[in-house]
Amino acid sequence: MLDKAPAKKLSDLLDQFSAALAVGDIDGAVGCFQEDCYWRDLVTFTWNIKTMEGRDQVRDMLM
Repeated sequence: MLDKAPAKKLSDLLDQFSAALAVGDIDGAVGCFQEDCYWRDLVTFTWNIKTMEGRDQVRDMLM
């Protein structure tokens, strides 16, 4: 856990998330989130400001 700086960890996670979305790998993208995650969508994937709770809701939003 202490082998990488926080900025590098975040950069790696965002690269993984971006790569999964680029090829339509929804499960790979959702795997970047913890079980008890939250996603606040501010007009990125939906036309509304909406909060999703948990991987299932994030998966549904990305589909």
